[in-house]
Amino acid sequence: MEKKTDFKALSSKAKVQYIWDYYKLRILVIVLCTAAAISLIHHYVTYREPLLNVLMINTTNGTMTTADGFDEFLDAYGYDKEEYPVSLYGALYIPEEKDAAVSAYQDYEVLATMIAGGEEDIFFGRGDVFLAYAEQGAFTDLSDILSEETFEKYKDSMIYSTDDGESDPYPCAVEITDNEWLKKNGYYGGSCYFGIFFRSEKTEVTSQFAEFLLAQ
Repeated sequence: MEKKTDFKALSSKAKVQYIWDYYKLRILVIVLCTAAAISLIHHYVTYREPLLNVLMINTTNGTMTTADGFDEFLDAYGYDKEEYPVSLYGALYIPEEKDAAVSAYQDYEVLATMIAGGEEDIFFGRGDVFLAYAEQGAFTDLSDILSEETFEKYKDSMIYSTDDGESDPYPCAVEITDNEWLKKNGYYGGSCYFGIFFRSEKTEVTSQFAEFLLAQ
């Protein structure tokens, strides 16, 4: 018959080892549960709903693309970047020709999933993939977003869509060339397309950003 350990007779070091040997599984479970609870609480306490959710494809900086450039916009319109952050995803690269897009199948699937999720507000891109979404009516009417002055300035660069192929064409996106703000922040060095998803409910802030962008 195994002799029961006299816990009181053990040295301090031996007591610690005894507790660890017999209760380590329970201790690990408690530690992991506590860590998970702290992480969850921290997330809910510190989380801020993004002022804008921005999606960019084929950026100059690729996977190194960050939302830092949007600080200038936030400052211009008086938004506290700590309270009103901008969420930007710009790591996707999809060949600009539609037939070549299949070679980037994984990135294309990520793009399609993000757009289908309905959380994105603004879309920048190049090539046939962007134009395909424009043709499908994915973007809102920019004549309802831009001021008359800004719309007039870019009227010749507007991209039109009929949405269902039967209704009157409307300006759903704009081609931007040599935009200083886009260049200096490593987003796009030459030309790109810009559109606002029709499912976005942030009409005021998307309008503000569009005016900011097209004034550069």
